[in-house]
Amino acid sequence: MKIDIENGQFYYDLFYQLSFLVVTVICLIEGYKRKFPMSAWLLVLVTVQVFTIVGAKLGAISDDDFRYFVKHLQFPAGYTKNAIGALVFGLAGIGLAKQLLRIRYPVMDACAIAIPFGMMVQRAGCLMTGCCYGTVTHMPWGIQYGIHSPAFLHQFFSHEIGLSDTLTLNVHPVPLYCMVSGLVIGVLLLFLRPRLKRPGNLMIAGLALFSIARFMIEFFRDPQSNGSFQGNYVIGLKMVQLFCLSAFLILSFFLVIREKRFVRKVVPVQTSHPLQEAFYLLILSCLFYVTRNWFSKMEFQVILVVLIPAMLVVVYNLVVSYYPVVVRLPAVSLILLSVFLMSVTYPKDDTVSYSLIRFGMSGGSYSTTHSESNGSAGCEDYQELGQRFDQYYRLVGIGYSVVKKKQQKVLEYGLNTYFGTHTEKGLTSYNETSNSIFGINPFVRLDKKWWGGSLGLHVGNLCLTPVDWMETKDYVQMPTTGTKSYVIFPQLSFRFGPIPYAYIGYYVGDHFPAPFPMFADYVEIGTGLGLKNGFRMSLGYSLDESPVMFRLAIPLGDRFLLEPVYQWNDAMLPLFEENYQFSIGLQYKLRRH
Repeated sequence: MKIDIENGQFYYDLFYQLSFLVVTVICLIEGYKRKFPMSAWLLVLVTVQVFTIVGAKLGAISDDDFRYFVKHLQFPAGYTKNAIGALVFGLAGIGLAKQLLRIRYPVMDACAIAIPFGMMVQRAGCLMTGCCYGTVTHMPWGIQYGIHSPAFLHQFFSHEIGLSDTLTLNVHPVPLYCMVSGLVIGVLLLFLRPRLKRPGNLMIAGLALFSIARFMIEFFRDPQSNGSFQGNYVIGLKMVQLFCLSAFLILSFFLVIREKRFVRKVVPVQTSHPLQEAFYLLILSCLFYVTRNWFSKMEFQVILVVLIPAMLVVVYNLVVSYYPVVVRLPAVSLILLSVFLMSVTYPKDDTVSYSLIRFGMSGGSYSTTHSESNGSAGCEDYQELGQRFDQYYRLVGIGYSVVKKKQQKVLEYGLNTYFGTHTEKGLTSYNETSNSIFGINPFVRLDKKWWGGSLGLHVGNLCLTPVDWMETKDYVQMPTTGTKSYVIFPQLSFRFGPIPYAYIGYYVGDHFPAPFPMFADYVEIGTGLGLKNGFRMSLGYSLDESPVMFRLAIPLGDRFLLEPVYQWNDAMLPLFEENYQFSIGLQYKLRRH
C-alpha cells in the first residue's frame, strides 16, 4: 500500500477535529441517558477538551521546546502531540471540573466508551500523514509513504533511503494497529459496562486496555516517531513501554480491589447552582483567554463547538432562575448582545471593518395561475387546463454580516436565516394547503463605485409562486398547485452605475429577509438623489410579469437603516382588492472593529 499525499496536514487536522466531535457526541448521549444536568455536563466536556489539547502537547515536549515555552509562554510552531499526555491531562480535567462544580455523581464512566472511538478516528489522520510510522517490515500489509511525509524525512536522514527514492521502505502501519485496538477496546468496554459494578471502574478498565495495547504496538513503532521518547531504552524496552506496562499492572490491581470491596451506594444526580456554573464558566473563559496562544486556530474551533453551547445553556439557566417570564427574552438578548459588542476590536490598517445585524419580515396576499397544455397547433387538437390560486404568506428573518470597507471598495460576507408559513387555495378545486418556508443563506457581496454584485446560496424548504405558470405536457390535467418547491436556490446579482446618482441592477435570490415566494428575481432602476449617507430609492420589475416594486433605503442616524418594499400590479382591481406584497428590513451597524 502506498500513501503519497502532498498536504497530509489537512487530513490530520480533519480527523483531529472529527475525533473530538465523535467524543463529544458520544459523551452527550451518555450524559443524556444518565440524566446528567446538561449545563454542568457541557462545562465538564469543555474542561476535558482544553486539558486534553494542552496535555497532548506537554506529553511530547522536549528540553528545547520546554525552554521555548517558558520564554514565550506558547508552544513552538509545528508542535507534535502525544496520546498518553492527552489521556492523563484529560482525566485531570474531569477531576478538576468535578471538584469545582461540586459534582458528587459519577461522570468518569460516561467518557470511558467515547475515548477509544475518538482515538480510533484521530489515528486515521496519522495514517494519512505518516507521522506515527512503524519499523521496516516485509509483511504484505506494509505501507510506503511519499516524499511529503515525516516517515520519508526520517528514513532519508537515517540513510535508509537515498536521493533517487520517492517512497519509503515498507513500514508497519502503526496508526492502523491503533485504529483496530481502539475499536476492540471500545467493543470490550461496551461488553464490560453492565458487568463492572463500581462507578469509575469502566474508565480504569479502558485505561488498562489502552496501556497494554500501546505496550504491544510499540514493538512495531519506529523509535524516531516517538518524539521526546526516541532512543530511550531500559532493559530492552522503550521508556514508553515501561510506563504503559506499569500503568497496566497498577490499574488492573486497583480494578480488582475496587470491584471486590464495592458496596452499592445510590448517589442522586443533583443540579448545580446556576451561579456556581456561571462563576465556573467565567473562570474557564478567563483561563482560556490567558492561554489563547497555546492553541492553534483548529484547536480553537474544536473547543468553541462545546464552549458556545455551554455558554448558552448557562445563560439560559441564569435567566430562568432569576428573571420573571416577561423579561426573560430581553434579558437573554441584552446579555448575548453585550458579550458580542465587547468582542469587537479596531483595525490596524486603513481598512474599516464593522458588523451588521438585520431583522426583517415580509408578507403578501395575491393570486396566481397555473396552466397545463399539450402544446398542439394547426389541425391538431389543442387542450389547456388551468386553475387560479390565492396565495398568502408571512416570513421573518434575521441576518449577520461582516463588512470591510477600504476607500470605495466594500466587501461584505455573512449569513441570513428565515422562516415562515405559506398557504395557497385553489379557486376551482377549493383545496387549501399550507407549508413552511425556511432556509439559510450564506452570501458574499462586493461593491465598488461603478459596479457591484453578490453571490450566495439558499438551502432549505423553499417555495416560489410564479404569477402565470404555463407547462407543456403530453397528458393534460388540472394543476393541483401553483407553487414550485426547491431545496437549493442560487443568489446572484449585478449592479452598474454609482448608487448615489443612478444605477441599474439585476437580482436573483438577492432579497432580505427572503426572496420567497415572490421576490425571486427582478430588474431595478434606482438613485440616491446625490446623497452619500446610504439613502436610495428604486423601481423594480420582475421578468416573471409579477408586480412592480418600489424600494426605499432610509438611514436613521449613523447606525440604523430602514428598508421598506412594496409591490403592486394590474391584479389590484376591486375583485382582488386584497392583493399586496410588502417587505421591511431594519439594519443595525455595530461599532467599528
